[in-house]
Amino acid sequence: MGSVLSTAIAFFLIANPIGNSPAIIALIKDFDFARQKKIMLRESVYALLLALFFQYVGEVFLNQLKIENYTLSFAGGILLLLVALDMLFHTRPASEIAVGQKKDPVFVPIATPLISGPGLLSMIMVFSQSEQNNLEISLAILLAWVGITAVLVSAPYLNRVLGNKGLAALEQIMGLLVAMMAIDMIVSGTQLFIKTFR
Repeated sequence: MGSVLSTAIAFFLIANPIGNSPAIIALIKDFDFARQKKIMLRESVYALLLALFFQYVGEVFLNQLKIENYTLSFAGGILLLLVALDMLFHTRPASEIAVGQKKDPVFVPIATPLISGPGLLSMIMVFSQSEQNNLEISLAILLAWVGITAVLVSAPYLNRVLGNKGLAALEQIMGLLVAMMAIDMIVSGTQLFIKTFR
């Protein structure tokens, strides 16, 4: 259960619901509160289905390509580091994401890339190739999804209580944790590569 929980926390951090909540609020601010809640729940379900799809279909796809574990770990670490840098330095303002989005945003851009983005989906594929079984990874995705959905549904309250600066500070702390995970993956991939060809 400990590995499931740690994997779920990793998925939650990578999804970055706290950092993405201002962009999501900006996308749905023209709707009444009840409709906002409905959109949040719907998009989080879409994001969950996409994550589970990538877990199972991604595993088959990677097996067909015969990609080595060290390659996955190294490439996943680099992608995750880019996600962490985005979280730390705010290279993607909410106003840019929300521009031109006045209609009900179905699937894009909330479900993906704001919830199930490239970083999270690639990490799910990396974990699907690890020693953990598929059930454990699915449980971790579900646990992370519960946390992500709870944050998204309460996003308007969080924004009111913490403000943009408070949310930005939390995002940077999460970004630092994700950066450490990324470095660990890169190091693990390098070690596996050396061990394979030694």
